[in-house]
Amino acid sequence: MRLFRPFDRRIGAELKTQRKTILKGLVCVAVTSMLTAAMIPLTKEAIQAIQDSAPVKIDIQTSLPNEDALSHELKVPVEQLREAVSKVRAQSERSETKEQATVRQDQALRRLGFVCMIVVGFFLLKYFFTRGQAYYLSKAAAALASDLRIRLFNRLQRLPISYFNEKHTGGIQSVLTNDINVYQNAVTLIRDSIDGPTKGILSLGAIFFINWKLALISLLFIPVMAWFVHQNGKKMKAAQSRVQDDLSDLTAMSQEALSGVRVVKAFAAEQRVGGLYRALVERQFESQLRAIRRFAQLRPMVELIGAVALAVVLYICGMLARVGDLQISQIVALTYALDIINQGARSLANVNNTYNQVQAAADRIYGEVLDVPEEHLRDDGVELPSPSGRIEFRNVTFEYPDGTRALNNVSFVIEPGTSLALVGPSGAGKSTIADLLLRFYDPTSGQILLDGVDIRELRTPWYRRLFGVVPQQTFLFAGTILDNLRLGDADAPDDAVKRAAEMAHADGFVSSTPDGYMTVLGERGVRLSGGEGQRLAIARALVRDPLVLLLDEATSNLDAVSERAVTGALTELMCQKTTLFIAHRLTTAARATRILVLRRGEIVESGSHQELMVHDGVYAGMYAAFSSGILEGGELG
Repeated sequence: MRLFRPFDRRIGAELKTQRKTILKGLVCVAVTSMLTAAMIPLTKEAIQAIQDSAPVKIDIQTSLPNEDALSHELKVPVEQLREAVSKVRAQSERSETKEQATVRQDQALRRLGFVCMIVVGFFLLKYFFTRGQAYYLSKAAAALASDLRIRLFNRLQRLPISYFNEKHTGGIQSVLTNDINVYQNAVTLIRDSIDGPTKGILSLGAIFFINWKLALISLLFIPVMAWFVHQNGKKMKAAQSRVQDDLSDLTAMSQEALSGVRVVKAFAAEQRVGGLYRALVERQFESQLRAIRRFAQLRPMVELIGAVALAVVLYICGMLARVGDLQISQIVALTYALDIINQGARSLANVNNTYNQVQAAADRIYGEVLDVPEEHLRDDGVELPSPSGRIEFRNVTFEYPDGTRALNNVSFVIEPGTSLALVGPSGAGKSTIADLLLRFYDPTSGQILLDGVDIRELRTPWYRRLFGVVPQQTFLFAGTILDNLRLGDADAPDDAVKRAAEMAHADGFVSSTPDGYMTVLGERGVRLSGGEGQRLAIARALVRDPLVLLLDEATSNLDAVSERAVTGALTELMCQKTTLFIAHRLTTAARATRILVLRRGEIVESGSHQELMVHDGVYAGMYAAFSSGILEGGELG
């Protein structure tokens, strides 16, 4: 679609997805604009008919056809010729019989009635096309927003973990709500881009037809108006970008405060958090005021320029009427035409403001989400026919994008059906190993192998389905318990779900609820205790019958009775499946087939619990500290 101001190619591509609906709406816009402009000659005809229906004609055209040639032929000034003709016409009017006047008036009224019927017909058509315009363009705007939300959400699912580590959740949410709400105004932009010029061009054409001199005078004001609109638009874009950024910060702050309300209350920090929120609201308010001032300045200035143009044209109309070059009906039609041109100019002013708002939203939508490189997933990779679950880290080194080295030349093997516990202080690299194993990141150097095959060669979705993951911080969705348990396997049969819940010792409390597995959980599973939520997380990992279990201290939130029961179930599973523990408790690490002690991204010790105790090294020292109560509960960072 070609507009007076070219679209950003990204916006144009989005609009093309709704081109059929938009085209229908634009046809309606064009027809309504043409019907509006068509009222100009109809107005002229109506006023002329009203004049002719008077008992005595009140508007006599003093200008004559070919009057210049006739004046030259008779060698009489034009003014004198007009005066003579006017006297003759006046005498003719005075000598008009009553019957002749009646006939003239009846003809004028019939003509007026016909014009009025056309006016009603035009407005009836305009009614249907205006409805069509509103329906089709609103439908296109809603569809554009819906499709874009789906694209953004799906894109977010494909972005790497590093993206979410760097972004505020509230900022991302602001893109999905605030920016898209602004972005769908692109459809309104197209409407005004068609409506304004169509009205202006047709009305200007009508003025040229009525009096070309007035049309040329009207054209003088267009460059002034265009210059002001352009200057205001540049400032409007900067102001709107600031508004969108401040809205993003505000949304992020509000979401974090609501998610962490328990922490806020526990620290009696309501007033402090409220003050931070107030500061963000006030900053957003100020930026919005700046944008409002820009927006508020444009429309009245365009109207003022239009009013000056109207005043000048009306004064010239008076001068032309004085010398007999203009009739009253023409003056009325010209005034109406100028008002329509002013409406068109206001529409174009709105185009400029809306364009800058949409452009600012587009920059955020694409810059924050759509232009971010996706996670590198291999859909064309290989699938092993019968994987056994042997995992090998071979000389793996990993550095984060900021240059921080998390692992340095790490090598180890987990044989099928065995378990490995990772032990070490915070920052030792335990979570990094888990992230690399799940292919959230790829090693900077070295290889990670599954059954001897580099995992970068495997098809990523297939590879990740081999894992059952239980995070330390349990995350449950707000759906039903059954929906949460089937997250990793939507087609899991009911008996498999129940069996997994029994193994995780979750079936007891689930069955005791009124709705059982159809019980609806609150947001993040707030209706459950920490232990109940973690047992559901363990059951969720078991439902998909994984080849490899990845446990981040899966029993840390369980009471002593539940911990013993779940530990027994996990011990049975560890004999059948390859298992990797991130162990924060030394009691958990002691149950593993093998223990890896990490410090600053390097392996400092490796062996079974008994071997490491005999070695009397770092692990033995930590275990001794735990046994003497120095490390209470055996917890590591």
